[in-house]
Amino acid sequence: MKLNLGCGKKRIEGWINCDLHDSDMDMDIRHLPFDDNSADEIMVIHCVEHFYVHEIMKILREWRRVLKPDGIIVLELPCLDNILGHFMTGSTNKFTMQGLYGSPSSHKDGEPALHKWCWSKGKFRELLEDIGFTHITEEEPHYHVPSRDMRFVATK
Repeated sequence: MKLNLGCGKKRIEGWINCDLHDSDMDMDIRHLPFDDNSADEIMVIHCVEHFYVHEIMKILREWRRVLKPDGIIVLELPCLDNILGHFMTGSTNKFTMQGLYGSPSSHKDGEPALHKWCWSKGKFRELLEDIGFTHITEEEPHYHVPSRDMRFVATK
């Protein structure tokens, strides 16, 4: 089983696309209705930044719980290091600002799609290690704004 958590409009064929509304399985992705060790892979694209820093460890533990041993998690999110680099060169376009703050437009739950935290590469890697993920690698982001974002792939 492959889970695309917080899928929004990004549906992936062959995956279970999960979000609050209008998905294959409507749910709060902080609490997964799946058995322990049941998913081969989990993909989470631009959702982590929508959770408060004090709740993310519990959420990542929940996602890890559902992964099978040696299961893979892929996460993409805005990267504070890259955003600060853009600011240092004078770039304050909407994609730079939205990396920090999110979009004031409405999200699926009717609330503005604002960000609650922005992670640096080092701190996010440390968080994944603290949760117990291994073989953590950084790759080029595939979605949104690659020059602004980061992508981590890790194993349970």
